Amino acid sequence: MLTNKGGVQPSRSSCASGVLQRDQERTGSRRDKRAYARHSIESCRTIALRRLDDDRKPFGRWFLADIVDVGEGGMCLIASEEQSLVMGQWLLMDLRAHPGFGQLRMQAQLRWLTRAHFALTFGVAFATPLKEVPVLSVERRSMRRDPNQEDWALEEERQLALS
Repeated sequence: MLTNKGGVQPSRSSCASGVLQRDQERTGSRRDKRAYARHSIESCRTIALRRLDDDRKPFGRWFLADIVDVGEGGMCLIASEEQSLVMGQWLLMDLRAHPGFGQLRMQAQLRWLTRAHFALTFGVAFATPLKEVPVLSVERRSMRRDPNQEDWALEEERQLALS
């Protein structure tokens, strides 16, 4: 069996090989503050997110984010820098790319963020914790999609315009 850079053998999980790795035990203040363990992700499909206003109604356009790690209580994501997110802001996540979540949509609150020149890394806490870590779908696309052009998003915009 291969070992990772730290010389530790990765644990085996019940999901497809390479989709979900069990996190190695970490030290540090961020790990100490988590209510749920996080599990690193190697390669999976992106998810679509949309900002919610103070009444938790969607506003703005959908944007894509890559999943870095996930746990029962939340996840870490990476999106392009152009997203204007505010600490404590509520987000709507469209999870149809990952049936393992068992639901199409979930709300999550922005808990922390780090801006870099090319990306925004941020952590969200789910409004309702999951019962277990979901099995995520492997990324098979060679082109990045625009969630605002997908049938479900176009139909949602039509419905919002009519209301």
